[in-house]
Amino acid sequence: MKGKITRADGVRDEHVGQRVKRTWSFNSKCDGGACAKVVLHKRRGGGHVDKLTLHRASPGVYSGKGRFYFPIRCAGIVDNRGGEVRFKVTVHVNGTRSIQGKPFASKLSAKYENPKRINHTECTGQGLGNDGASYKSSAPTLPGPPKARFKRTGTTATTLKFEDRSRRGSGDAPLRSRLWNFGDPASGPANTSTDERPSHTFVAPGTHSVKLTVTDRNGLSDTVTHEYTVP
Repeated sequence: MKGKITRADGVRDEHVGQRVKRTWSFNSKCDGGACAKVVLHKRRGGGHVDKLTLHRASPGVYSGKGRFYFPIRCAGIVDNRGGEVRFKVTVHVNGTRSIQGKPFASKLSAKYENPKRINHTECTGQGLGNDGASYKSSAPTLPGPPKARFKRTGTTATTLKFEDRSRRGSGDAPLRSRLWNFGDPASGPANTSTDERPSHTFVAPGTHSVKLTVTDRNGLSDTVTHEYTVP
């Protein structure tokens, strides 16, 4: 995220108008569509990472509150949690990109607000200041569909065994479902399966197109087909 300091009252090494870069990582666990909440890992100065949950406030707007602590020296003793920063982050989705007909956030803007810092030590005379910043970014990596893969693992007469070896797509969304079609409609309900390692006894001889379709948590899918000849 590329940002600019919009407020810096008594905060060391910060001034209004200063350009900054921060790494923000968003993770959602919803099954497609607009997520009700998103987890944000926000990296700040010193290599520290803050984790907070952003809730959907309105279409394209997510907001959440968090806190972190910093050391304060009081009466010659350093209290590592002497200072507390309570902050609010608001993220706006300003652009989307469609992947397999599903929209994903591709352009973001955000506002960081820290109205005040709290001193938990006995040295209450110390002014701790406050700050704020605005950010903009284009998503460097958008989710991609999974890669459907399978192989035959065994053959006994007219029975074939298979194994799903599909891989996650970019973004690493876990696979949520699979559907096999063995290309043998004469076998009735046995012509399909959702097992990871299914076996199928073919009723009709000949060449059959065995198809596997996998779908991930984002609702993105991929299909692969292989042909097998059954005597």
